[in-house]
Amino acid sequence: MQKIPINLAAPGMKLAKPVLKEGGMTIMAEGMELTDSLISRLGNMKIERITVQGHPVDMGGAGAGTKWAERLERLDVLFRSHTEDKWMTRVKVRMGQYFQIKAAAQEAKMQAMKDIESSDEDEIENDESEV
Repeated sequence: MQKIPINLAAPGMKLAKPVLKEGGMTIMAEGMELTDSLISRLGNMKIERITVQGHPVDMGGAGAGTKWAERLERLDVLFRSHTEDKWMTRVKVRMGQYFQIKAAAQEAKMQAMKDIESSDEDEIENDESEV
């Protein structure tokens, strides 16, 4: 199972955990298969992350060069004096997972913005060629 930002969700992925609203109400049940419309609805409901089955998104290098990736790289330095402390090791692992998710989300957002800009440029070129 893998927790991913909603903007990295793709049709065909299956939910490993139910999606809940803030009040605890279930929006989507565990095991549901995602479609484009369901992903869009989740985004409209301000759902930021979902947990899907397996590990469909390789987030190993995601977000390289983002502020979250820089924080992820600094974890070893920040926790260097706590290598024997089990509690601090768990905190470090959780922080690493969080930074990895945030870095991937930031990278996906930057890529989406580039795609939008490139499609806008294509439309402008098409409009100019028609004149």
